[in-house]
Amino acid sequence: MITSNSEARKMQSRTLRAVHAIAYLLRKARLLQFVDWIYYLKNLAYNRKNNRAFIAAHKAFAVPPAHLAFDAYGHTDWQSYFDSGAADAKALADIVNRENMARNARILEWGCGPGRVIRHLKDNLKQHVELYGTDYNAETIRWCQHNIDGIKFFVNQTKPPFPFESGLFDCVYALSVFTHLSEIMHFEWIREIRRVLKPNGLLIITTHGDTASNRLLSHEKQLYDLGTLVVRGDVKEGKKWYLAYHPKRFVTDDLLKGFDVVLHRQFYPTQDVWVARAK
Repeated sequence: MITSNSEARKMQSRTLRAVHAIAYLLRKARLLQFVDWIYYLKNLAYNRKNNRAFIAAHKAFAVPPAHLAFDAYGHTDWQSYFDSGAADAKALADIVNRENMARNARILEWGCGPGRVIRHLKDNLKQHVELYGTDYNAETIRWCQHNIDGIKFFVNQTKPPFPFESGLFDCVYALSVFTHLSEIMHFEWIREIRRVLKPNGLLIITTHGDTASNRLLSHEKQLYDLGTLVVRGDVKEGKKWYLAYHPKRFVTDDLLKGFDVVLHRQFYPTQDVWVARAK
């Protein structure tokens, strides 16, 4: 018996909801971090052979400590770290290049993690730029500072401000950062981003939009459909299991109220990209 595409999608959606229902229960029982640690050990063992082969074939390419990669990305697969970073950097650069960024423009990645995307960005941009990266994980930033050349890395705290003067940047981008923040931190950080952007500066962010809404439980989906930000906490804010889901109305009417939206489309399979100019 051959399953139709629509039936397969329905089955996948049901499976995904079941996984997130289990995660919801683990979250409420304060067991999610422990289960995540067990999965880290399993993932590390699973990727060990392929990772050795990758390192042997890419001797000049520094890979981050496995625990930092897993904390940021949920896996320890170096081929995926390399390939997805290069692909996302190209997609990001395509957006920046269309916006005709000035030569020597300053671009900041907020939430750079262990450099998956930013290390590939210069190779894809039309103009010479100054790149900056920040993250709240001080160990991650120390690793970036010692292993990725040509980029200025700084530690930021979990709450604003950035360690930068006002109006410094031509562009700020944040890939899957707002997806891990509480509602109050959405607004505190968007104000801070607006502060460090130049007038008419470019903002690029990703959010969990409609393509991710099939992960929501029924009571969460009701809130989402009403245009309410849905947040799953009970773990440390900023970690990958601290999740936020963003209805379009919330983004346009609330989060980006001080910006002019110039682009909104799907970026990752379960995330949207929003491109906006500071008013």
